[in-house]
Amino acid sequence: NAQTSKNVIRKTARLASYYNSPWVLLYVQTPKESMDKIALDKQRHLINNFKLATELGGEIIRVESAHVSRTIMEVAEQRQITTICIGKPHMSLFKVILATNLFNQLLKKLSVSEIDLVILS
Repeated sequence: NAQTSKNVIRKTARLASYYNSPWVLLYVQTPKESMDKIALDKQRHLINNFKLATELGGEIIRVESAHVSRTIMEVAEQRQITTICIGKPHMSLFKVILATNLFNQLLKKLSVSEIDLVILS
């Protein structure tokens, strides 16, 4: 969701500014999201989001992986990230059911770490 992404980027930038800390935007590109498989308008939104994050002082990390939750945790541990912010999903019931496994994996991994999760609307 292009608008949700922009809102999350702006809110995250404000949080980082408030806490006077650096912040990164992590994009985990799954195999089905390779540049030759996603629509041009979605590519444009993605590039615009990267540009916005950079303009607001964020660092962009782009990782190709089929395992989103595992990759999020790996990057957080490598970079010693203490807070992960994600946007509240605006999905249909079917997509929520499919995404539940991913979210549960992330919550499970976070529960044994010292990393906080913030869900932004």
